[in-house]
Amino acid sequence: MQEELRKRHLFFRDIDGRPSLEYAIALKRYQARQGFAVTGLADEMTLYSLGIGEPASPAEGKADLPDIPVLKSDAALREQRPAPAPVPTKEQNAGAVAKSEIHAFLRRYFDASQSANPQDELAFYADRVEYFDHGAVDKPYIQNELAVYDQRWPVRKYSLGDSVRVVRKGNFTIARTRVSFDVANPPNNRTAHGKTDTTFSLAKRGESLEIVSVKEARVRRPSRHRRRPPNFPAAVGRTIHHVFRSIFH
Repeated sequence: MQEELRKRHLFFRDIDGRPSLEYAIALKRYQARQGFAVTGLADEMTLYSLGIGEPASPAEGKADLPDIPVLKSDAALREQRPAPAPVPTKEQNAGAVAKSEIHAFLRRYFDASQSANPQDELAFYADRVEYFDHGAVDKPYIQNELAVYDQRWPVRKYSLGDSVRVVRKGNFTIARTRVSFDVANPPNNRTAHGKTDTTFSLAKRGESLEIVSVKEARVRRPSRHRRRPPNFPAAVGRTIHHVFRSIFH
């Protein structure tokens, strides 16, 4: 459940399988979004909607009900993914924009992402954006997500690396960069930091740029293998052998 809620940017704590206030709030938000009874409990309908459980037995009668739950016994539809964001037109193609200009645009974006005012970051997005794993959404949806994230992590700092990889695919201009983040929630004494590989699809908006798609992946630290200690008797034997060779050579 926590994994599925995190995919939908509703649950932000570590995946530990334990009940918590944050988990209950995330579950209630999902249930409200889906039009379910807001109970904060992982009932059969909620589980099926998240792709975890089995469909509930349908109510008797005709199957001509609307695409939202009407009765508690109705089978819930799986969460529908909206259509992807529109492909930039020829006029919106950012293929001629210099790499340095794209890098400067992304720096301004991450500076705005540190602001407590969601409008600062919202100004960088197109009217419809393929937003992380939410599918294509509009700006009011993003504004709501930004407000929730600001409550979760009111203190944020992002550092953009010096290198940005730019790839042109049709009318899409795709920029990939590594970002360091430090976030904190002082009232709750919580902090988190790390790095992400973030991918943007960019289009032109007049003389500037806009984001039509954004994805990110956490950069995992490579596991460090402990160095095996030397075989003590063998090490001593090699040392003695070396000393004797030095004396009698």
